[in-house]
Amino acid sequence: MIDPISKGIDDLGNSLLQALNNVQGIFGKELSVAKPIQDNILQLIGNTPLIRLNRIGSEYTGVQFYLKAEFLNPTGSAKDRTALAMYLDAEKRGKLKKGMSVVLVGARSSSVSFTWIGKVKGYPVFCLVPLHTAPERIQLLRSYGAEVSVSNESDLGRLTEIAEEKAKKIGGWIPDEASNPANPNFHFKTTGPEIWRDLQGKVDAVISAPGSGGAITGIGRYLKSQDRRVKVIIAGKQNSPFMEYGKTDNPKERERIQLPAVYDPKLIDHYFHVTQDEALHLQADLYEKEGIFAGLTTGTVITGALRFSESIPESERNERNPINIVILSPDRD
Repeated sequence: MIDPISKGIDDLGNSLLQALNNVQGIFGKELSVAKPIQDNILQLIGNTPLIRLNRIGSEYTGVQFYLKAEFLNPTGSAKDRTALAMYLDAEKRGKLKKGMSVVLVGARSSSVSFTWIGKVKGYPVFCLVPLHTAPERIQLLRSYGAEVSVSNESDLGRLTEIAEEKAKKIGGWIPDEASNPANPNFHFKTTGPEIWRDLQGKVDAVISAPGSGGAITGIGRYLKSQDRRVKVIIAGKQNSPFMEYGKTDNPKERERIQLPAVYDPKLIDHYFHVTQDEALHLQADLYEKEGIFAGLTTGTVITGALRFSESIPESERNERNPINIVILSPDRD
Protein backbone atom coordinates (compact mmCIF):
# COMPACT_ATOMS: atom_id res chain seq x y z
CA MET A 1 0.00 0.00 0.00
CA ILE A 2 1.34 3.44 -0.97
CA ASP A 3 1.43 5.89 1.92
CA PRO A 4 -0.19 9.34 1.44
CA ILE A 5 3.15 11.21 1.37
CA SER A 6 4.61 9.01 -1.40
CA LYS A 7 1.39 9.26 -3.37
CA GLY A 8 1.47 13.04 -3.04
CA ILE A 9 5.07 13.17 -4.32
CA ASP A 10 4.17 10.94 -7.29
CA ASP A 11 1.13 13.03 -8.13
CA LEU A 12 3.20 16.24 -7.99
CA GLY A 13 5.86 14.72 -10.27
CA ASN A 14 3.26 13.54 -12.76
CA SER A 15 1.63 16.97 -12.76
CA LEU A 16 4.95 18.66 -13.49
CA LEU A 17 5.70 16.23 -16.33
CA GLN A 18 2.27 16.81 -17.82
CA ALA A 19 2.74 20.58 -17.59
CA LEU A 20 6.11 20.32 -19.34
CA ASN A 21 4.61 18.17 -22.07
CA ASN A 22 1.82 20.69 -22.56
CA VAL A 23 4.28 23.57 -22.85
CA GLN A 24 6.49 21.59 -25.22
CA GLY A 25 3.46 20.82 -27.32
CA ILE A 26 2.78 24.56 -27.65
CA PHE A 27 6.34 25.66 -28.45
CA GLY A 28 7.48 22.54 -30.28
CA LYS A 29 11.12 22.34 -31.31
CA GLU A 30 12.19 25.42 -29.36
CA LEU A 31 12.16 23.39 -26.15
CA SER A 32 13.64 20.25 -27.70
CA VAL A 33 17.23 19.70 -26.55
CA ALA A 34 17.74 16.44 -28.41
CA LYS A 35 16.32 14.60 -31.39
CA PRO A 36 16.64 10.91 -30.48
CA ILE A 37 16.20 9.62 -34.03
CA GLN A 38 18.32 10.99 -36.88
CA ASP A 39 17.56 10.30 -40.53
CA ASN A 40 21.25 9.77 -41.33
CA ILE A 41 24.71 10.15 -39.80
CA LEU A 42 25.27 13.53 -41.48
CA GLN A 43 22.67 15.05 -39.17
CA LEU A 44 25.12 14.58 -36.31
CA ILE A 45 27.34 17.30 -37.76
CA GLY A 46 27.16 20.52 -35.74
CA ASN A 47 25.25 21.46 -32.61
CA THR A 48 28.39 20.73 -30.62
CA PRO A 49 28.23 21.73 -26.95
CA LEU A 50 29.96 24.50 -25.07
CA ILE A 51 31.99 23.08 -22.17
CA ARG A 52 32.72 25.38 -19.25
CA LEU A 53 36.37 25.32 -18.17
CA ASN A 54 36.52 25.16 -14.38
CA ARG A 55 40.25 25.06 -13.57
CA ILE A 56 42.05 26.44 -16.61
CA GLY A 57 41.93 30.22 -16.39
CA SER A 58 40.38 30.18 -12.91
CA GLU A 59 42.97 32.75 -11.79
CA TYR A 60 41.29 35.39 -13.94
CA THR A 61 38.44 36.77 -11.86
CA GLY A 62 35.39 37.95 -13.73
CA VAL A 63 36.24 35.88 -16.81
CA GLN A 64 34.59 32.61 -17.87
CA PHE A 65 35.98 30.34 -20.61
CA TYR A 66 33.85 28.00 -22.72
CA LEU A 67 35.25 25.38 -25.09
CA LYS A 68 33.24 24.97 -28.31
CA ALA A 69 33.75 21.22 -28.67
CA GLU A 70 34.06 20.78 -32.44
CA PHE A 71 36.04 17.59 -31.80
CA LEU A 72 32.66 15.97 -31.10
CA ASN A 73 31.69 16.11 -34.77
CA PRO A 74 31.54 12.59 -36.31
CA THR A 75 35.11 12.42 -37.66
CA GLY A 76 36.45 14.50 -34.80
CA SER A 77 36.85 17.94 -36.34
CA ALA A 78 35.14 21.15 -37.42
CA LYS A 79 36.03 20.24 -41.01
CA ASP A 80 32.92 18.05 -41.06
CA ARG A 81 30.93 21.30 -41.22
CA THR A 82 33.11 22.70 -43.99
CA ALA A 83 32.95 19.53 -46.06
CA LEU A 84 29.19 19.14 -45.70
CA ALA A 85 28.63 22.78 -46.64
CA MET A 86 30.70 22.44 -49.80
CA TYR A 87 29.14 19.14 -50.85
CA LEU A 88 25.64 20.59 -50.49
CA ASP A 89 26.63 23.76 -52.34
CA ALA A 90 28.32 21.84 -55.19
CA GLU A 91 25.28 19.58 -55.59
CA LYS A 92 22.92 22.55 -55.57
CA ARG A 93 24.96 24.36 -58.24
CA GLY A 94 25.37 21.28 -60.42
CA LYS A 95 29.15 21.15 -59.96
CA LEU A 96 28.89 17.70 -58.38
CA LYS A 97 26.57 15.12 -59.86
CA LYS A 98 25.85 11.44 -59.31
CA GLY A 99 28.70 9.26 -60.53
CA MET A 100 31.36 11.97 -60.31
CA SER A 101 34.53 11.58 -58.28
CA VAL A 102 35.98 13.91 -55.67
CA VAL A 103 39.68 14.77 -55.91
CA LEU A 104 41.51 15.89 -52.75
CA VAL A 105 45.01 17.09 -51.88
CA GLY A 106 46.67 16.32 -48.52
CA ALA A 107 45.98 14.09 -45.55
CA ARG A 108 44.77 16.56 -42.96
CA SER A 109 41.40 16.72 -41.18
CA SER A 110 39.59 18.26 -44.13
CA SER A 111 40.55 15.33 -46.37
CA VAL A 112 39.18 12.92 -43.77
CA SER A 113 35.89 14.84 -43.61
CA PHE A 114 35.53 15.06 -47.40
CA THR A 115 36.34 11.34 -47.74
CA TRP A 116 33.82 10.32 -45.08
CA ILE A 117 30.97 12.42 -46.49
CA GLY A 118 31.85 11.25 -50.00
CA LYS A 119 31.46 7.66 -48.79
CA VAL A 120 28.10 8.43 -47.16
CA LYS A 121 26.84 10.22 -50.27
CA GLY A 122 28.22 7.67 -52.71
CA TYR A 123 30.99 9.67 -54.40
CA PRO A 124 34.32 7.92 -55.09
CA VAL A 125 37.17 9.88 -53.50
CA PHE A 126 40.71 10.13 -54.84
CA CYS A 127 43.28 11.66 -52.49
CA LEU A 128 46.76 12.80 -53.55
CA VAL A 129 49.14 13.10 -50.61
CA PRO A 130 52.70 14.46 -50.53
CA LEU A 131 55.87 12.47 -50.08
CA HIS A 132 56.70 11.64 -46.45
CA THR A 133 53.04 11.69 -45.36
CA ALA A 134 52.75 9.68 -42.13
CA PRO A 135 51.67 6.08 -42.87
CA GLU A 136 48.95 6.24 -40.21
CA ARG A 137 47.33 9.21 -41.99
CA ILE A 138 47.35 7.32 -45.28
CA GLN A 139 45.81 4.29 -43.58
CA LEU A 140 43.17 6.50 -41.95
CA LEU A 141 42.10 7.93 -45.31
CA ARG A 142 41.97 4.46 -46.82
CA SER A 143 39.90 3.25 -43.88
CA TYR A 144 37.37 5.99 -44.62
CA GLY A 145 37.25 4.84 -48.24
CA ALA A 146 39.66 7.06 -50.19
CA GLU A 147 41.85 5.83 -53.00
CA VAL A 148 45.18 7.30 -51.86
CA SER A 149 48.11 8.04 -54.13
CA VAL A 150 51.46 9.12 -52.66
CA SER A 151 53.20 11.64 -54.90
CA ASN A 152 56.94 12.19 -55.19
CA GLU A 153 56.12 15.90 -54.96
CA SER A 154 56.00 17.77 -51.66
CA ASP A 155 55.28 21.26 -52.99
CA LEU A 156 51.60 22.13 -52.42
CA GLY A 157 51.37 24.15 -55.62
CA ARG A 158 52.64 21.28 -57.74
CA LEU A 159 50.38 18.80 -55.94
CA THR A 160 47.39 21.01 -56.69
CA GLU A 161 48.35 21.10 -60.37
CA ILE A 162 48.54 17.30 -60.47
CA ALA A 163 45.14 17.07 -58.73
CA GLU A 164 43.63 19.48 -61.26
CA GLU A 165 44.99 17.36 -64.13
CA LYS A 166 43.48 14.26 -62.50
CA ALA A 167 40.10 15.95 -62.01
CA LYS A 168 40.05 17.16 -65.61
CA LYS A 169 40.89 13.70 -66.89
CA ILE A 170 38.18 11.87 -64.93
CA GLY A 171 35.61 14.67 -64.78
CA GLY A 172 36.03 15.05 -61.03
CA TRP A 173 35.31 17.82 -58.56
CA ILE A 174 37.99 19.50 -56.45
CA PRO A 175 36.73 21.15 -53.25
CA ASP A 176 38.60 24.37 -52.53
CA GLU A 177 37.83 25.42 -48.97
CA ALA A 178 40.23 28.37 -49.21
CA SER A 179 38.12 30.12 -51.84
CA ASN A 180 34.63 28.62 -51.59
CA PRO A 181 32.19 31.02 -49.83
CA ALA A 182 30.11 28.01 -48.74
CA ASN A 183 32.81 27.49 -46.11
CA PRO A 184 32.32 30.70 -44.04
CA ASN A 185 28.62 30.89 -44.92
CA PHE A 186 27.93 27.56 -43.22
CA HIS A 187 29.63 28.76 -40.03
CA PHE A 188 27.56 31.95 -40.26
CA LYS A 189 24.40 29.83 -40.46
CA THR A 190 25.30 27.19 -37.85
CA THR A 191 28.34 27.61 -35.58
CA GLY A 192 27.84 31.30 -34.82
CA PRO A 193 24.11 30.97 -34.00
CA GLU A 194 24.80 27.92 -31.81
CA ILE A 195 27.25 29.93 -29.69
CA TRP A 196 24.85 32.87 -29.44
CA ARG A 197 21.94 30.59 -28.53
CA ASP A 198 23.78 28.55 -25.91
CA LEU A 199 25.11 31.61 -24.09
CA GLN A 200 21.79 33.44 -24.52
CA GLY A 201 23.52 36.29 -26.31
CA LYS A 202 26.09 36.84 -23.56
CA VAL A 203 29.16 36.49 -25.78
CA ASP A 204 32.07 38.87 -25.26
CA ALA A 205 34.81 37.22 -27.33
CA VAL A 206 35.47 34.26 -29.60
CA ILE A 207 38.93 32.94 -30.41
CA SER A 208 40.11 30.42 -32.97
CA ALA A 209 43.16 29.23 -34.85
CA PRO A 210 42.97 30.47 -38.45
CA GLY A 211 42.96 27.21 -40.46
CA SER A 212 41.48 28.22 -43.81
CA GLY A 213 39.99 31.30 -42.16
CA GLY A 214 36.47 30.17 -42.98
CA ALA A 215 35.30 29.25 -39.48
CA ILE A 216 36.41 32.42 -37.70
CA THR A 217 35.11 34.54 -40.59
CA GLY A 218 31.64 32.99 -40.54
CA ILE A 219 31.40 32.91 -36.75
CA GLY A 220 32.80 36.42 -36.41
CA ARG A 221 30.38 37.85 -38.95
CA TYR A 222 27.42 36.32 -37.21
CA LEU A 223 28.40 37.35 -33.68
CA LYS A 224 29.27 40.90 -34.73
CA SER A 225 25.95 41.11 -36.57
CA GLN A 226 24.28 40.44 -33.21
CA ASP A 227 26.58 42.67 -31.14
CA ARG A 228 29.36 44.81 -32.63
CA ARG A 229 31.19 44.76 -29.31
CA VAL A 230 32.06 41.05 -29.58
CA LYS A 231 35.81 40.62 -29.95
CA VAL A 232 36.99 38.25 -32.69
CA ILE A 233 40.49 36.87 -32.08
CA ILE A 234 42.88 34.44 -33.71
CA ALA A 235 45.90 32.65 -32.26
CA GLY A 236 48.52 30.86 -34.32
CA LYS A 237 52.12 30.23 -35.25
CA GLN A 238 54.34 33.24 -35.84
CA ASN A 239 55.26 32.28 -39.40
CA SER A 240 51.69 31.80 -40.67
CA PRO A 241 50.43 34.36 -43.22
CA PHE A 242 47.56 35.23 -40.86
CA MET A 243 49.99 36.20 -38.12
CA GLU A 244 52.26 38.02 -40.58
CA TYR A 245 49.28 40.06 -41.70
CA GLY A 246 48.24 40.79 -38.13
CA LYS A 247 51.58 42.13 -36.98
CA THR A 248 51.89 44.87 -39.61
CA ASP A 249 49.78 47.94 -40.33
CA ASN A 250 51.68 48.74 -43.51
CA PRO A 251 49.24 48.46 -46.47
CA LYS A 252 52.00 47.57 -48.93
CA GLU A 253 53.30 44.78 -46.72
CA ARG A 254 49.79 43.46 -46.24
CA GLU A 255 49.19 43.44 -50.00
CA ARG A 256 52.03 41.00 -50.59
CA ILE A 257 50.72 38.51 -47.99
CA GLN A 258 48.53 35.87 -49.60
CA LEU A 259 45.49 35.00 -47.51
CA PRO A 260 42.66 32.58 -48.33
CA ALA A 261 39.82 34.25 -50.19
CA VAL A 262 37.30 33.05 -47.58
CA TYR A 263 39.10 34.92 -44.78
CA ASP A 264 38.05 38.44 -43.83
CA PRO A 265 40.84 40.10 -41.81
CA LYS A 266 38.68 43.18 -41.15
CA LEU A 267 36.75 41.14 -38.59
CA ILE A 268 39.81 40.39 -36.44
CA ASP A 269 40.34 42.52 -33.33
CA HIS A 270 43.40 40.79 -31.85
CA TYR A 271 46.19 38.44 -32.91
CA PHE A 272 48.22 36.26 -30.54
CA HIS A 273 51.39 34.42 -31.57
CA VAL A 274 51.82 31.07 -29.81
CA THR A 275 54.86 28.78 -29.79
CA GLN A 276 54.60 25.00 -30.09
CA ASP A 277 55.89 24.55 -26.54
CA GLU A 278 53.16 26.84 -25.20
CA ALA A 279 50.53 24.95 -27.18
CA LEU A 280 51.79 21.57 -25.93
CA HIS A 281 51.71 22.82 -22.34
CA LEU A 282 48.08 23.95 -22.56
CA GLN A 283 47.05 20.82 -24.45
CA ALA A 284 48.41 18.75 -21.56
CA ASP A 285 46.80 21.08 -19.02
CA LEU A 286 43.42 20.68 -20.68
CA TYR A 287 43.49 16.93 -20.07
CA GLU A 288 45.10 17.13 -16.64
CA LYS A 289 42.78 19.81 -15.26
CA GLU A 290 39.56 19.37 -17.23
CA GLY A 291 39.69 15.75 -18.46
CA ILE A 292 39.36 16.90 -22.08
CA PHE A 293 41.64 15.39 -24.70
CA ALA A 294 41.82 17.61 -27.79
CA GLY A 295 44.36 18.39 -30.50
CA LEU A 296 47.42 20.60 -30.32
CA THR A 297 45.58 23.42 -32.06
CA THR A 298 43.27 23.66 -29.06
CA GLY A 299 46.33 24.25 -26.89
CA THR A 300 47.25 27.12 -29.20
CA VAL A 301 43.81 28.69 -28.97
CA ILE A 302 43.59 28.36 -25.18
CA THR A 303 46.99 30.04 -24.86
CA GLY A 304 45.69 32.95 -26.91
CA ALA A 305 42.52 33.14 -24.80
CA LEU A 306 44.52 33.35 -21.59
CA ARG A 307 46.70 36.11 -23.02
CA PHE A 308 43.63 38.04 -24.10
CA SER A 309 42.26 37.71 -20.56
CA GLU A 310 45.45 39.25 -19.18
CA SER A 311 44.78 42.35 -21.29
CA ILE A 312 41.29 42.94 -19.86
CA PRO A 313 41.41 45.78 -17.29
CA GLU A 314 40.35 44.90 -13.74
CA SER A 315 37.72 47.66 -13.93
CA GLU A 316 35.88 45.71 -16.67
CA ARG A 317 35.69 42.45 -14.72
CA ASN A 318 32.67 41.54 -12.66
CA GLU A 319 32.27 38.14 -11.01
CA ARG A 320 28.47 38.46 -10.99
CA ASN A 321 28.42 39.17 -14.73
CA PRO A 322 31.60 37.54 -16.10
CA ILE A 323 33.17 38.19 -19.47
CA ASN A 324 32.39 35.10 -21.57
CA ILE A 325 35.16 33.93 -23.90
CA VAL A 326 34.42 31.13 -26.38
CA ILE A 327 37.40 29.00 -27.44
CA LEU A 328 36.96 27.08 -30.69
CA SER A 329 38.42 23.58 -30.21
CA PRO A 330 38.69 22.41 -33.82
CA ASP A 331 39.70 18.76 -33.56
CA ARG A 332 40.85 15.89 -31.38
CA ASP A 333 44.02 15.00 -33.35
